Amino acid sequence: MSETVNKAGRPAVSVIVAVFNAEKTLDRLCQSLVSQTMTDFEVLLIDDGSTDASGAVCDKYAGLDSRFKTFHKSNEGIGSTRQFGIDHAAGEYTIHADSDDWVEPDWLEQLYSKAIETGVDMVICDFWEEMGYRRNYSCQKPDSFDRNELAMEFLKLHGSACNKLIRRSTYMDSGIKYTSGLNYGEDKLFNIELAILGISIEYVPKALYHYEMSVNPDSAIHSISLKQVLCRERYVEYLRALLPDDIFRKEIDNRHLEAVYVAICSGSFTKEQFMDKFAFLSRVRWKEYPYESFSIRLILWTSLHCSYSLALAMSGIKQFKRRLIH
Repeated sequence: MSETVNKAGRPAVSVIVAVFNAEKTLDRLCQSLVSQTMTDFEVLLIDDGSTDASGAVCDKYAGLDSRFKTFHKSNEGIGSTRQFGIDHAAGEYTIHADSDDWVEPDWLEQLYSKAIETGVDMVICDFWEEMGYRRNYSCQKPDSFDRNELAMEFLKLHGSACNKLIRRSTYMDSGIKYTSGLNYGEDKLFNIELAILGISIEYVPKALYHYEMSVNPDSAIHSISLKQVLCRERYVEYLRALLPDDIFRKEIDNRHLEAVYVAICSGSFTKEQFMDKFAFLSRVRWKEYPYESFSIRLILWTSLHCSYSLALAMSGIKQFKRRLIH
């Protein structure tokens, strides 16, 4: 690929990597970045207060390749760390990569070429969901590219920041930032704010990113903390404040029901606390529940219409356990 460096001397793309206790997987990601067919980029490795050897791995790559830059800071969570990377990025475009994932060799080349060819603000690609010995192809093509419908599209699509190349001036000029302290849904909120702004987007029909999902889903959903449950609640609150209720209420209610299911499976609430927080969602009809799984729908219906205690017991039965919504 022929590359032209920006007149200001800045790289074409800034790749932002939030790192926290990822010593076992970070090498794989960094090697996939070193192997990119496009070379005009920088990598910002943001060590978010790791307590393992992640910081040393970051320093190693910064010493081996001048395109890699390492930043060490105290732990603040993913939202603040993504914004820290943006604040220190110099590229014409930015994209994120998670420290336990990896990318195809032409990840940047494909996305950047499409951006230059079309002049759009954002380019989206598909990705692979990696689940140990099997993988799933996740198509991320929006149903509509109409600016007036983009917010709904981003609400439905996977929220990942890692399959979306974005022109940096788009959010710098408008002051859009990642929500500090929000460690769930932070990337989706960021994308929705861009959609409201009226950005233009294009799509590359290729899976260029590998999203690691091989952590045991049963143990993950049952070890979720109260803090994580409340974070999902905050995410829904931000959505309700950001989007008009008359258009988006159904979709936001669906996001809220996802939070309800996670809350049930975590066992974080007493019956009284649960009903106080979620009883109003009983107005959502069965057919509007966001899950295809009959088992999960049954747990949600039981908790909101019948018995929270019974739903809690059902969530502990192996055949009812399911992977978290990401």
